[in-house]
Amino acid sequence: MSFSKTTLLAGWAVLAAGATQSLANTSFFVAPSFRGQAGTSFAGWEAFSAATGANSPDLAGSTANATFAQNTPGAFLTGSGNIYAGPPPTVGTYSVSYDGSSPVGAVVFQARTVGLELDYSSISLNYGSGSLSATRTQLENAVAGGGPGAVSVSSSWSWDLTGLNASDFTISFNAASPDVSFDAAHLDVASVPEPQTWALAAAGFGLVVFAGWRRR
Repeated sequence: MSFSKTTLLAGWAVLAAGATQSLANTSFFVAPSFRGQAGTSFAGWEAFSAATGANSPDLAGSTANATFAQNTPGAFLTGSGNIYAGPPPTVGTYSVSYDGSSPVGAVVFQARTVGLELDYSSISLNYGSGSLSATRTQLENAVAGGGPGAVSVSSSWSWDLTGLNASDFTISFNAASPDVSFDAAHLDVASVPEPQTWALAAAGFGLVVFAGWRRR
């Protein structure tokens, strides 16, 4: 084994050890304005139970309709519940699935990694026969311990599925390289209001306008 390869392996070991000691940090995540309202769902993952395959949400108040999966063999769980995909040639591939009973309107997905970064251009939301990309919003980018080039990064993406009649979807994305420790994820979904909901809202608005007219 060459000196350079030995050095790289040592760096991977240090990075994995650093990821083991770091707890999930979602302090940079931003709750969307609709969270907690009627017709919305939330799912949160901060301590994963499977390095490969489906993970149910572990945060209180999470819906049972969502799962998070890392799909590349060779990944492992750190002591703090992160999914560590590395060393090479292991490159993480991820998916977040949602299976609801009502057409979806707004979707917000937030993710945090430690180590090297995700391939931000790879993320897409897939529904039925359609696919939507999204612009990434950076919430955090800070130097992290654990190896050369290691950073902690929090990101957010959002989609509007109104009018697409999609009640389920899958968000797919990849790591840009090996040595990514996936720390946490939040998913927020708002259903499209039922027609009767709009009718009630319109009726309520009409009553307010009528009451105002009567007071004149």
